[in-house]
Amino acid sequence: MIIYFSQGGHTKKVAEKIAKKTGDQLYAIEPVEPYPSKTLKAAPRIGREIATQTIPEVKKAPVDVLSDDVIYLGYPMFGMDMAHAMRGFLQVNDLSGKTIKPFMTSGVSTLKMSLKTLKKLAPNSVIDETFDPKNL
Repeated sequence: MIIYFSQGGHTKKVAEKIAKKTGDQLYAIEPVEPYPSKTLKAAPRIGREIATQTIPEVKKAPVDVLSDDVIYLGYPMFGMDMAHAMRGFLQVNDLSGKTIKPFMTSGVSTLKMSLKTLKKLAPNSVIDETFDPKNL
């Protein structure tokens, strides 16, 4: 399963490329209050979430979405860490026992910058820090 959050469409494109190579299904994380699709319009909200560490409420994933043992988990970087919507997803969905292959999109940040947060929110998962979608 490929689970991703994409505010402006970039992470969705990467998730779709992974799905094309792996044959896995896609699941898009949906905040209860959607972000504007244009990054410029979403920037004030993203800035407030970063400044206040606000985690937006997201829709809980259906049971079948979490049934795979390996989950590709994709998100954009907001403020040099994982998007707050992904944090919300990880808070309400238990990925214990899963192998997580994280990938992210960003202009300047690196995946490593978000791994501490991922490990904190999915403590009983195996994080494959070596996964790189470019190698598929």
